[in-house]
Amino acid sequence: MAVFESVADAIGNTPVVKMKRFGAQHNHNLWAKLEYLNPGGSVKDRIAKNMIEQAERNGKLKPGGTIIEATAGNTGIGLAMLAAMRGYKLITIVSQKVSHDKVKLLKTLGAEIVITPTGKKMGDPDHFLSIARRLTEEHDGWFVDQFYNPDNAQVHYDVTGPEIWEQTEGEVDVIVAGAGTGGTLSGAGRFLKEKKPSVKVILADPVGSILADLYDDGRTTPGQYIVEGIGQDFLPGNFHKDVIDFAIRVTDEQSVQAAYDLMKLEGLFGGSSSGCIAAAAAACCRGLEGTGKNVLAILPDGGRGYMSTIYDDSWIKEKFPNKTFER
Repeated sequence: MAVFESVADAIGNTPVVKMKRFGAQHNHNLWAKLEYLNPGGSVKDRIAKNMIEQAERNGKLKPGGTIIEATAGNTGIGLAMLAAMRGYKLITIVSQKVSHDKVKLLKTLGAEIVITPTGKKMGDPDHFLSIARRLTEEHDGWFVDQFYNPDNAQVHYDVTGPEIWEQTEGEVDVIVAGAGTGGTLSGAGRFLKEKKPSVKVILADPVGSILADLYDDGRTTPGQYIVEGIGQDFLPGNFHKDVIDFAIRVTDEQSVQAAYDLMKLEGLFGGSSSGCIAAAAAACCRGLEGTGKNVLAILPDGGRGYMSTIYDDSWIKEKFPNKTFER
């Protein structure tokens, strides 16, 4: 087993496992890349590390400085882990939608937290990006800006994509992932297409997000949805739709049921975004022609951040009063 100089060096090289029972795969092979096994619990550890390191190299982040970021939780957790070990102050701006579990974890890791209302449009003074920019000026800090920072997608091109290529020995045919910032799909997808042009890149998007609409025909019809961390009500700069081949919309109900099924059938404990992506990957398998294709779902985070939401019976009854989920 590898021995590392720091927890930052343990980020990446997450395993790929075959899903044998989930999703009725119709003669195709369905795989899961378990990004929730990164030290901070999500795929966002990768971008947190790279964006901090690049900011240190170019002088934007100086010793003892303040890091400021608008986050759905997971990027903030990755940043908090790294800020603690490197001596930075971290201020995170999160919406009311973020689970209490992730907010508590951010506090435990030493982050200062500013909670903003949901439903604010881009450009509104109370939108979480507007608040992040304002606090950056007030604190003379470094704004990470994961939605537009090119070092986000770049690490997935440099690291995540090559990992998938090596782990599948070049036999990957389809990758399925969500997009919060767009970095995972844009970076890893671009690398894999350069290595093997026949690879298909599939966007899993919660119903209510505008990203699938933007990909399909430019319509924007934002709505409310419970899935955290993926989907968006604006177009992030790291969302490169030219890399994407197809978009699959997934309802909240489908996402929750898929999260339960992952645990029940495969022993994989995923969050709501992992459920959304797994549901889309299963649908992709059902629609693929031929046999023996290798479909890889990138599961971004685990279930421990959702014990107060999708894994809490009272929360489920409140959100889905007329629905019974199979566990």
